[in-house]
Amino acid sequence: MSKPVKIFITYAHKDADAKEDLITSLAVMKRNGLISHWHDNEIIPGDKWRDAIFSNLAESDILLYLTSAASLASENCNKELAAALDAKIKLIPIILEPCDWLHAQYLSDFQALPDKGKPIIKWDDEREAWQNVVDGIRRAVSQMQSPAPEQGQNVRLAERIFELGNFLAMLRQFNMAIEAYSDVIDLNPLSAAYSNRGGVHREKGAFDDAIADFTKAIELDPNCAETYSNRGGAYLDKGEVDTAIADFTKAIELDPNFAIAYYGRGSAYDDKYNIEKAIADYNKAIELTPDYAEAYSDLGVAYAKKGEVDDAIANYTKAIERNPNYAAAYNNRGIAYVAKDDLDTAIADFTTAIERNPNYAAAYNGRGVVYMLKGEIDTAINDFYQAIALNPNYVLASNNRDLALRELQERAQQR
Repeated sequence: MSKPVKIFITYAHKDADAKEDLITSLAVMKRNGLISHWHDNEIIPGDKWRDAIFSNLAESDILLYLTSAASLASENCNKELAAALDAKIKLIPIILEPCDWLHAQYLSDFQALPDKGKPIIKWDDEREAWQNVVDGIRRAVSQMQSPAPEQGQNVRLAERIFELGNFLAMLRQFNMAIEAYSDVIDLNPLSAAYSNRGGVHREKGAFDDAIADFTKAIELDPNCAETYSNRGGAYLDKGEVDTAIADFTKAIELDPNFAIAYYGRGSAYDDKYNIEKAIADYNKAIELTPDYAEAYSDLGVAYAKKGEVDDAIANYTKAIERNPNYAAAYNNRGIAYVAKDDLDTAIADFTTAIERNPNYAAAYNGRGVVYMLKGEIDTAINDFYQAIALNPNYVLASNNRDLALRELQERAQQR
């Protein structure tokens, strides 16, 4: 529940793969809001690299020094080490390989990871070595986040109320969840409380309130990809598509493996009818999360807009394979089969969509259209009435019903 501990990673570029292994190993801690991290690959074009490095270092709580023969020999690594020591930033050496680190100035004074300074490459299973590193970092972070005695009572109370808010949100008791998160903010204003309250506001359709909360959460933790993605979703819900794209893009910059952000940006590009970019983002989301049913389904929609009906059907089918209860994918595949004039298969898909979601007005309307095409007017009218009963403002279903009634009347007059 405390503010994330900011970690600065110092490494020799020869050890870039090890740096990526470390970042991957820390992903759960980062996603849970315990830490944020920075390294020099995050310097963007146009920034002064020295200013960027030392300004981020000055704001950090922990320096993780990836220790190897290359980093010990690196002038830049050791300048960063000296600056961290001057600023009294907590130093944790991470020993990558056998090297002369015990005789290096300063480093030998600090407890290293993995345990007993056993180099990563000397472990039988390097995954165990990295987990040992994560466990040690987690202990250090926990100690740093322990509240002062006078703050402890409020912090512990805020933690309990935060969990209550999460539980109420899960039960869709939105007003009570908002009250709980607001109480947390009064006790201990944290990024996670603002972010979760923003999520509940978004569920309620209060998009401006959601955006305000996500923005506050970003102010408190500007390196949280998930919050940028959530705010992008709220902007997309509002119809502010370009602003949504900017937020999703920022989320991707912060976490290039964040599938949800690619999916959200794909949806935004789809809304702008930039179909090729939408398809690229949906495919990236699927590459990162192969069981992403929603991404497959929306990829199918994008192909349908291009007129590539077979590709659309293939992706709807993949969505259904991953989630057999996905009513929208059945409905969309039904529409695609109508385009192929395969009316009986379309009816089967619309019917399955209705079985999965009995309140799916669009599926009743779609099935009604197919029955009209087959000349089964009475059955079509029943479906249109059912769609209207579920959504009295469903203009398309009302128009289709009136068309079917006229057709029925004309048939009667011809007899």
